[in-house]
Amino acid sequence: MTKQEHLLVCLSEECNEVIHAVSKTLRFGPDEIWPKMEQTNIERVRIELNDLMAVVTMLEGEGFNLTRTAGEMVAKQKKVEKYIEYAKTLGTLKD
Repeated sequence: MTKQEHLLVCLSEECNEVIHAVSKTLRFGPDEIWPKMEQTNIERVRIELNDLMAVVTMLEGEGFNLTRTAGEMVAKQKKVEKYIEYAKTLGTLKD
């Protein structure tokens, strides 16, 4: 396994940890503290996102171009907003 491959595995694992923290936040609320943990669920999301970004930075140092661009981010935000509005029309999302 190369260093790049190892870091890609780490990226995958960090994505999973973000998903896990988000799921706990949705299930138990942002302010709940998991047993044997010191942080709230939303703090755990922040920590896991920072861990994810640390691995992204390491991958960039290995030659991967993972730089976020403003245009791509704006396009994604517009897409998410579109589906938020659609969900409201279906009654699955409330203001």
